[in-house]
Amino acid sequence: MALDEFVYLDLSGKWMNTWKRVIGNQRKNTKTRRCKLMTMVIAHVWQNKIIIMADSRSSARDKDGKMLEFDDKANKIIEIQNKLFIGHAGLRKIPIGEHFDLNEITMHFIKMNQNKLFDYSGELIFRGLVETWNRTLSEKLGRNPFDLNNRFCLLMGIFENDNGKLIPKIHSYQSHFNEFQWGGTKAVIGDDPVYEIILPYYETDNADWTFDEIIDFYRKGFSEVMNKVETVGGPIDIFVLDEVPEKSYWLDRK
Repeated sequence: MALDEFVYLDLSGKWMNTWKRVIGNQRKNTKTRRCKLMTMVIAHVWQNKIIIMADSRSSARDKDGKMLEFDDKANKIIEIQNKLFIGHAGLRKIPIGEHFDLNEITMHFIKMNQNKLFDYSGELIFRGLVETWNRTLSEKLGRNPFDLNNRFCLLMGIFENDNGKLIPKIHSYQSHFNEFQWGGTKAVIGDDPVYEIILPYYETDNADWTFDEIIDFYRKGFSEVMNKVETVGGPIDIFVLDEVPEKSYWLDRK
């Protein structure tokens, strides 16, 4: 038996420890498997909207990196009250007892801070989430979050008030570099092989394009990546965050 434990940052400034659940049923040969979501997630600011797109593939690989199995049912986009979204790529499950889904770290952080989450800046929210991931991995799961084998990437889209005007911002983080990117208008996270393929799409000047042109353009990019990178696949989920929360919506969802 094992206990899943989280360390989370209360956004008022205090670190908290809370037990989550007891798990069991040890899975055989879990030491040879690494379950990852290191696939591809794209975020893009278009006018008064932030678009996030993600594929649905998760895969298990052996110690040599060979894919053992995959499924195309993974959820990589979490939207919170139609006011922000979080995208995730990278290490997803760890074999402690049964496989522990690391997405629960994000959900736990949100749950514990839900009553005051939007009282803080996007930067503080995102830093708190990343530190929650890093400390839970290192202190409770015995994993070095900065090791390439434990690599994870996060991005967040949010509208922030700047002198009375709502500004769309995309923040991202890559654990193996321990590096943040703040306030961008575009972001891509994913497996190393995707970057060379998607870079021309990312660097294209499409500021004057229509919404539908942007969506179709990135769909084409996903299709090209899926044809060349086996860890990217399945349906593409698309969420559109609007500066007016009531107008945010899922454009496509499996």
